[in-house]
Amino acid sequence: MKPKILILITLILGISSGVNSQKEEVVEDEVYGEDASFILNLPVALNAKKFSEALKDQSVVATCRYLLYKTWKDWYEAKDLCENITLPITTRGKSSMATVKTEFENKDIVTLMKLGFGVKSIGKKYNRNNWVWLGLERVVNNDVKQDKKKRGAKYFLPSEWKWVDGSEPVWWNWQKKMPDGEKDKKLELYQDKVSLSKKGQWDDSLQYKTMPYACNYCGKYIVIQKHVKWDQAKSMCKSFGLTFATVNSKQENDDLDLAAKLMMGAEVDHKRWNETNWIWLGTTEVMHANGTGSDVWEHHDGSPLLWDPNWDFKRQPDSWIRRGKEQTAVAFSRINTKWDDSFVWKKRPFACMCPDAACTTNIY
Repeated sequence: MKPKILILITLILGISSGVNSQKEEVVEDEVYGEDASFILNLPVALNAKKFSEALKDQSVVATCRYLLYKTWKDWYEAKDLCENITLPITTRGKSSMATVKTEFENKDIVTLMKLGFGVKSIGKKYNRNNWVWLGLERVVNNDVKQDKKKRGAKYFLPSEWKWVDGSEPVWWNWQKKMPDGEKDKKLELYQDKVSLSKKGQWDDSLQYKTMPYACNYCGKYIVIQKHVKWDQAKSMCKSFGLTFATVNSKQENDDLDLAAKLMMGAEVDHKRWNETNWIWLGTTEVMHANGTGSDVWEHHDGSPLLWDPNWDFKRQPDSWIRRGKEQTAVAFSRINTKWDDSFVWKKRPFACMCPDAACTTNIY
């Protein structure tokens, strides 16, 4: 009886394993497929759609982690532009061409491609609206003809390839018979740069080919020019998939100043208290139960203020009372980067920021 029992258990495990594999394949097919209702409701797509309302730039599909530019550039142009982005948002650290080190990252960029160019493939297979440049290139044996019998993922050697950050690939998804290292005989160039298709597959391409391109970056502050009250600013930041801006150091204060200049320019109104000269921050005074201020300041999420900001005048914050209400919210001066306590009903531009986790995880 024991051999029969063993066979039965083996069959059950085999069936169970097959079901799990099938489920995984279905999920993969949906992400790389053409089901618009599924694709456009993925977290990264929803985040990008929200962010677009804040960024107001139709040439790029953006999240706090990725930028997908719709303009066509060759590989080296794309690399330079990714390293020197000019959007009205400050960044944490350096930006670069996109690196893809997990399937989750591969799927995220594919999803942004479909959001920017449509879920379905356009025209023929190699129509460049179906592809984006990635920051991967072959750096060893990239000037020799590849044996036709040794092409494809089976013969792929990660040690011969490098991402723009200097690391070797640890995950890949080459399309069939790629990489093949084909040569442009006129220019004596080989296919040694990598592009990604809407189907999630990689191809080695010639560096001078032009196509859209993807960048990695870590967004920080963005200033919204719309004049709103403090509570409205907090809600609008959330609607963009962002959070109300907090500032905890002089460096961050300087970063916010740069974000304001990127969005609104360096020129300010000659009237000091013109509302365009002030930007709402997500910081308020902790109030006593009787409605009076405590002289303790905290951020909108309950976290403490971690530095001693430079207030606008020696007497600031002054907790001035008007209409029976005290000044409780912080406004940032575009004139001198100093702070002022203000009434929450004032209508002003405001600053939002990318959540810290958005730069390091696939959680949106």
